[in-house]
Amino acid sequence: MNTNVDHELYQELEKFGARDMEICMQCGNCSASCPLSEGTNSFPRKIYRYLQLGLKDKLLKSPVPWLCYYCGECNKDCPREAEPAETMMATRRWLTTQYDWTGLAKRFYLSAAWEIGALAVLALGIILLFSFFHGPIITDRVAVNSFAPVMWIEIGDLLMAAILSAFLLSNAFRMYRFIMSDTKVPLSLYITEAKTFVLNFVTQKRWRQCGEDRSRWLKHFILVTGYMTMMTLVIVFIRWFQVDDSSWHFTSIFGYYATGVLLVITVEMFRSRLRKEEAIHRYSELSDWLFLILLFLTTLTGIIMHGVRLAGWPMGTYVIYVIHLAVAVPMLVIEVPFGKWSHLFYRPLALFLAAVKEKAAKESHVAVEDVLAEVGETFMSCLQCGTCTSVCPWNLVSSYSPRQILRHLAMKSGSEQSVDQAVWSCVTCNACGVNCPRGIEIIDVMKSVRGLNVSSGRIPEYFEFPLDSLRVNGNPWGGVREKRLEWAGDLTIPPLMAEHDYCLFTCCTTAYDASNRKAGQALPQLLEYAGISFGTLGAEESCCGDQAHKIGAAEIFSELALKNTELFLRAGVKKILTTSPHCLNAFKNNYAELKASVGSEHYTELLDRLLLEGRLRPTLEVAGTVTYHDPCYLGRHNSIYKAPRRILQSIPGLKLVEMANNRESSLCCGGGGGGAWSDDTPGENFGVLRIKEALRTGAEVLTTACPYCIRMLNKGVKELGVENQVVVKDIAELLLQSVVVKDEISIKERVDLGIDQEVRHV
Repeated sequence: MNTNVDHELYQELEKFGARDMEICMQCGNCSASCPLSEGTNSFPRKIYRYLQLGLKDKLLKSPVPWLCYYCGECNKDCPREAEPAETMMATRRWLTTQYDWTGLAKRFYLSAAWEIGALAVLALGIILLFSFFHGPIITDRVAVNSFAPVMWIEIGDLLMAAILSAFLLSNAFRMYRFIMSDTKVPLSLYITEAKTFVLNFVTQKRWRQCGEDRSRWLKHFILVTGYMTMMTLVIVFIRWFQVDDSSWHFTSIFGYYATGVLLVITVEMFRSRLRKEEAIHRYSELSDWLFLILLFLTTLTGIIMHGVRLAGWPMGTYVIYVIHLAVAVPMLVIEVPFGKWSHLFYRPLALFLAAVKEKAAKESHVAVEDVLAEVGETFMSCLQCGTCTSVCPWNLVSSYSPRQILRHLAMKSGSEQSVDQAVWSCVTCNACGVNCPRGIEIIDVMKSVRGLNVSSGRIPEYFEFPLDSLRVNGNPWGGVREKRLEWAGDLTIPPLMAEHDYCLFTCCTTAYDASNRKAGQALPQLLEYAGISFGTLGAEESCCGDQAHKIGAAEIFSELALKNTELFLRAGVKKILTTSPHCLNAFKNNYAELKASVGSEHYTELLDRLLLEGRLRPTLEVAGTVTYHDPCYLGRHNSIYKAPRRILQSIPGLKLVEMANNRESSLCCGGGGGGAWSDDTPGENFGVLRIKEALRTGAEVLTTACPYCIRMLNKGVKELGVENQVVVKDIAELLLQSVVVKDEISIKERVDLGIDQEVRHV
């Protein structure tokens, strides 16, 4: 879930040959036309999305780019004339540089001077090596084994093979760690699936399914057989392969086969690239050409050497031999671990790891029929348009797809990771729900899946404490019930009486979170100043249960709802006044037995009405600039947008400026749906994003009307270290600064809630 957004990823991939990422509109035509795209594995569209959103971590974890064999079918069917095949090729180049811990692959791919220079230096090194270190030069006959003793060559071959293998395998290990970082796999599964690697390494058989021109696979297969045959002869059978006379040896047959194959197929591949077919090869990078050129030259110099040797020209044979090695050795040293050749190893490894991941992925424990029984069939009508994913705030810091969860449910293809675990990241902000063109209540689906997990005892560890505390203490913070009113300090909150118009219900976060204490104290003072008749049930109250409800802990929520309902009805409550939008939402929408007899109202609605009636008169100037954060549960869930703003606009001297994301598009604080207890990585939370957005407005005060928002936003202020630039306040605090109080209560006697002067003028 915690996938960083890299805003430079787009520009970085351009350097490797990706030219059209901005063109893709995620229509999915490329995936529909790709013969290898199947089930939920929709590439190359998925890779385009990673690139467009800057999901570097997702890209590194994905084996998908290696599944593409560059047939070009996707290029033909793109309505925007993009080049998905080229972008996938560029992505593989980039991934190769990410696997390489030395950094050389990146230098070679991005700099022709570096790559050609490295090849030239190595070639010169080989020439100098043989210039100063060689065996006896015999000129009356060809004696390669005297000039270059076979034991020396054998030792050199084995040493080079060991070094190249060390580089390639260490890079492959980094690839393995990227792809398998979030998957636990038993060793036995790696062993049983090893055949996948071997089969694809030897045959690249999956390529046979790719594209209309199946001869491309056959040519590539023949080329690889020739290449691997030559490698085997040089490294394993050099004692028999490097001979001085023309006597027959069984290795000669394989040598002629390898030479013929390499020469013919490389020439054919040159022709294909020069022809620049419509679907593929319209663009080529230096790396695409260089390996073929070096392979061709290696083969050609080998043929020339063989011809000169048969012609009986000793010095010519020795010179061509050195030239042959001066081409072959740099090709192997540079191209095998750091260049184009490495894809021959990375691709079957990716297929192997993908197969292991697929078999290791445990099926979802959630039965789609159970979800349908709880929330109905509406979500099955999902168009897969992706609107929900595009508006989900998680995608500002990470990668999260409500669309994919719905897709997995509809297709019954979900795994523990893609469905059961994925739903826990949802903060129930409802951005997806209000924007869904089919009117799907997506968070109800999330809650249903969560509930099915909870009923089976599968919940994240970080939810255990709040849920246990709700059972034992009646609040999620571990607070002692008897201390539920300590937030009031020196204020006297009267016990609820039958004649009171309002029951002031204290949010658990207000009661037990120190950062909400001033906000909690401001509201009862305003109510008293306005002559509102109110009281509290104090320690008898239990949590409204909203968080338990959204987490999916239905049993806990039912117990809390039953206790509170009985308490309200027994006490004769007429109307509940809530400090938290979460409490409002719970009482108004989830307490079925209260709907007919007990009303609910958020305090901003009441204050707005009191201002309109003149019962509160904000006359004292509060100079400063303020920006307002719309709580999700006040705004998107209950459509209360105007009242808080009218309150702020009524305060003299206070200038209200809006953040970029406001009202229906407000950015969630991350505290809903259990988010207040999640273990977000520092910097990867909405509180930090919202504070940054507030700072861009130039406001000294960020105000809101929700205890959870105050907590999460204060957390963001602290994490960013901007305490001297912006303060987080509740609307009631600001209004209290400005109202005309009763004569018998002096301003000095009020709880001091003023904006810090130093902060205000920063």
